[in-house]
Amino acid sequence: MPRQFAQYTILNAKGDTGVGINIPCKDFRHAVFFYATDGGSDAALTVKFQGSIGAGIGAEMDTAPDFSATQSVTNMWDFIEVIDLEDGSAIDGDTGVSVATADDYRMLEANINGLNFINARVTAHTAGEITVIVQLYND
Repeated sequence: MPRQFAQYTILNAKGDTGVGINIPCKDFRHAVFFYATDGGSDAALTVKFQGSIGAGIGAEMDTAPDFSATQSVTNMWDFIEVIDLEDGSAIDGDTGVSVATADDYRMLEANINGLNFINARVTAHTAGEITVIVQLYND
């Protein structure tokens, strides 16, 4: 049976703080994020990955939360852990990935089993741009 997959651009040359586009992922089990920064010679930013099973109490679970707003009982989401595919190290969701003094190109994997939506959020920014592409797939 062929492997089912989909690919989306979450952030496209984002040069400030904020979230990307909501990606529906309930039909998939795994996500690989590819990211690239471009600051001319040095980007300085932090990106974190977000997940949700749905907006929360009072909303359909097929409704995405507002990933840019504060977490609440009616806006349920959290930062998710990713695994660096270069060395297998776990990166805590609340910590995210920080880039400083040089551009960076990485691949990160997330277990998205049971999630309905994912996103990426630039939480700190002083220089450069970031592009994040995600490939969703099943075994």
